[in-house]
Amino acid sequence: MSLSGMARRELTIFLNLWLVPLVLFGVLPTRADLLVSSFNNGRVYRFNEHTGQYIDTFVPNTNGIIALPHGLAFGPDGNLYVASAGNDAVLRYNGTNGAFLNVFVASMAGGLDYPVWLEFRGESLYVSSQLNDQVLRYNAANGAFEGALVSSNSNGGLNGPSGMTWGRDGHLYVVGRFGNHVMRYDGTNGNFIDAFVPAGMGGLAQPFGCKFGPDGNLYIASGNNSRVVRFNGTNGTPLGDFTMGGLSFPIGLEFGPDTNLYVASFSNNRIVRFNGVTGALIGDFVTAGVTGLSGPNFMVFHDFGPPRINSIVRAQTNVVISWSGRVDTQLQSTTNLAPPSWQNMPETLGRNSATNNNSNAARFYRLIRD
Repeated sequence: MSLSGMARRELTIFLNLWLVPLVLFGVLPTRADLLVSSFNNGRVYRFNEHTGQYIDTFVPNTNGIIALPHGLAFGPDGNLYVASAGNDAVLRYNGTNGAFLNVFVASMAGGLDYPVWLEFRGESLYVSSQLNDQVLRYNAANGAFEGALVSSNSNGGLNGPSGMTWGRDGHLYVVGRFGNHVMRYDGTNGNFIDAFVPAGMGGLAQPFGCKFGPDGNLYIASGNNSRVVRFNGTNGTPLGDFTMGGLSFPIGLEFGPDTNLYVASFSNNRIVRFNGVTGALIGDFVTAGVTGLSGPNFMVFHDFGPPRINSIVRAQTNVVISWSGRVDTQLQSTTNLAPPSWQNMPETLGRNSATNNNSNAARFYRLIRD
C-alpha cells in the first residue's frame, strides 16, 4: 500500500521507555471517510476517503430497526442520524462506533411520512417528508416536533421533497422528486419564494440529491436520465449536464475533501467519482456491490479523526501496543526521530494490537492511515 506523505494520516507517537510513555501530537490535513446508505439491505457502510476501500459496516442494523435508509447527517452532538423512510422515523447512532442509541424522531411524529433528507441548522433538525410534501422541523437536542417549516398548504406546489440544502442567501432549496423542480423558501419562516428551477428545466427527470458546489452553482442528480445537471446558483438558469457516463439512476451526490464530485449510482451499486471542475469521469470510487452494498442512495463525508494508540503495556521484556484497528491503519516504529526512519511493524495492517520484543532501547511508535 502506498503511504505517501499527503495521502496518509498520522497523529499518535509514543516513546517506549521503562517509564510512562510520552505522547506527541502533530497537525494533520483535513480528511473524511465516506458513509453510504444501502437502501436494499438497511445498512450504512464506511469507505476510506482516499482509496474507496471498504472499512466496515458502520451501522450493521443487527436490531433490524432501519427500514429503507436515506439521508445521513452528523448532529451537533457528534452522533449519526439516519432517515429511516420505511418506518417514517429518524434514528440516532453513536458517531464513533455506529452503535444504536435511540429512535430520535418517533415514527410519523409531526406527520412525518417517508423522510428522505436531514439538515441540522441552528437548534433544529429539518427533514424532508416526501409523501406529504412538507419540510418538518424538530428540536436538535431531543427530537421534539417544532412544526412545519414548509407545509403542504403553502408549499408553492412542491411535489415529493427529496434532497434539500441551504444556499448562500440563507434560503432553503428543496428538490421535488415527482415535480421535477427545485423550490426556494425563506430560510427563516418557510414562506414560498419561487420555483428556482421550474418543472423539467434542464432536463430534470425524477431528481433526488442536490448540492451547491465550490463554484456556487447548484448540482442536482437526475435519476431517470442518469446524469448530474448544473444550474446557475444565483438565478437557476440551466448550465447543462455536468456529468454523463458511469451512472445508473443516481440519487445522492457529495463534493469530497479532494473537491471531486461523488455520486451514488443506485441501480448498479457503485459510487462514481467525477472531476469536480470539469465533470470528467474519473471512475468507480466504490466498485459494484462491495461487501453487500445494495442500492446506495445518500452519502456523507465525515472526519473521524486520526488514528490513536490506546495503550502501551510492558509485559516482562515485551511491549504490547493497542489501538482501534481499521483495515487501512498500519503501526510503524523507529528508534530515532532526528531524522526519523519509520518502519512498518510486520503484520499490523488492519489489526488492533502488536507485541514488540525488541524493547531494550528507546523506541517511538505511530499509526498511519492511507
